[in-house]
Amino acid sequence: MKIFVLLLAPVLLFLGLNYQQLYSAVTIWSETNRLVHLAADTPDEFQNPEPVEDNFEGELSSRFWKFTIINGGGKVSNEHAWRSSAMTIDHGLTIQHFDDPYFQSESSNLMQRPAAGQYNNVTLIGGRGFRPTPSSDVVLKFSTKVDEGFYGTAGVIFQPVDTLQKDGSFSKPFDMFGFAVTGEESSIQGISGSLCYLALNWVPVQVESLDGDAQTLHPYEIRLQWISKTEWLGIVKVDDMVICQMSMPAFGPVEVQVWSDNYLVVNKPRRWWEIAPAMDLKFQDGGNKQFHLENIQIFEEVR
Repeated sequence: MKIFVLLLAPVLLFLGLNYQQLYSAVTIWSETNRLVHLAADTPDEFQNPEPVEDNFEGELSSRFWKFTIINGGGKVSNEHAWRSSAMTIDHGLTIQHFDDPYFQSESSNLMQRPAAGQYNNVTLIGGRGFRPTPSSDVVLKFSTKVDEGFYGTAGVIFQPVDTLQKDGSFSKPFDMFGFAVTGEESSIQGISGSLCYLALNWVPVQVESLDGDAQTLHPYEIRLQWISKTEWLGIVKVDDMVICQMSMPAFGPVEVQVWSDNYLVVNKPRRWWEIAPAMDLKFQDGGNKQFHLENIQIFEEVR
């Protein structure tokens, strides 16, 4: 028994010291397998919807957007302003965040539903029902920039249809691919600023820098390309140049999420006893910030 305990102790110590990294690896593996099995069972026949777009001329397009969500103080609103966040539509969409006077007294519990009290977020869900086929790609185009005081995270991504509900709850694992931007205080896998980003069930799988000035308005394109029934290629272009390409499991029909929040993403470098770096999610009350979006459109493009 003593020999067994002595042999087992280093294993348990290793598992304990690398719990977060091992959890991430298992999560990515299991979610990839789930998506692959779902894709393998889907019918081959598929018809993409008609193209839709929004130029943000005074109001949101009901053809493009299904619903909006604003989180604040642990509660959800489907209006255009709530607590310390708001969106305005005037020749573009601007998502704004302001000082949260209650931030220090609010809960930081990440497991709270629909969201932690300190979480301030604006989300729009739309562009639903597209998926790439052997003969055509799905293309999402938009222009975006952030202001000089930007903090937290924001982005425009593809996710499986019905991932997020109108009440702010997730009904599916959060799988995503697309464009994101972080404030200088945050870092995802050691990278800040404009990112090309693939995550499965919340866990970052691959992150690449887009090497662009996020404070300058640039045109972006996110493209989903069919490789096989179970595998896609995710592509991000900036200024019509391919900057990023990532192999990804097929998501099935997708929807578009646009968001801006006050996450503080802390990258913890790998220490000598760890098998990989780790990541912590916190919140920050950075005051005023803006995320600006122009002319978003989604369509099928024949190869």
